[in-house]
Amino acid sequence: MSGVGSLRTEDAADRLDEYHPGGTHLWSPDAPIALGWHPYNQCSLWTCKACDGAFLRYTEYGGYYQDERIRPLMADLIVAPDARP
Repeated sequence: MSGVGSLRTEDAADRLDEYHPGGTHLWSPDAPIALGWHPYNQCSLWTCKACDGAFLRYTEYGGYYQDERIRPLMADLIVAPDARP
């Protein structure tokens, strides 16, 4: 794995709203990758040295745990919604 850069926004710690039109949820395979929305506003971009694929990585902080999460970066799912809740 090789780090490429960060998608973190200045207000990332304050922005925990997710963008899920059409009833998707965080674990939906077709959930949009909504730039500026959680968890993507806290992600870093990585590439796999073995397959050259790109993926997003972030750390989920629960009450008593930390969990590293990754998601393949799929261009057709990237959106940049204007409206904020």
